[in-house]
Amino acid sequence: MALWGNNDEANNAPVWAVASGLGVSANGETLYQNTTVDDYVNGVAIGVFGVDAAEQANTATQANTGAHAGWVVRTEGTGGRAGRVHVETLVAMGSMTSDGSSGDDDVTLEDTAE
Repeated sequence: MALWGNNDEANNAPVWAVASGLGVSANGETLYQNTTVDDYVNGVAIGVFGVDAAEQANTATQANTGAHAGWVVRTEGTGGRAGRVHVETLVAMGSMTSDGSSGDDDVTLEDTAE
């Protein structure tokens, strides 16, 4: 079994996405496109997103959207940490394809510049 795939789909998300010390007992597929606060850690929304080249190019000038196309983990705080967003590239790759089956990542990572 591969550790990740290049399709922006839940079953292609990195299986080790939560090995970053957050104490999350979920896997990449569970965290896929998650933006819900308190799902895994109190006061924090943690999600894994597949970023294709178009999404990366259109959000390159925006803060907290990821430095590379590929798989990223995004954490956003609430309360005293409201507005603090941290994005970490898990797998940098230019071969990400598709745009997720649900397209919910378009709120976080736009496909086209507006």
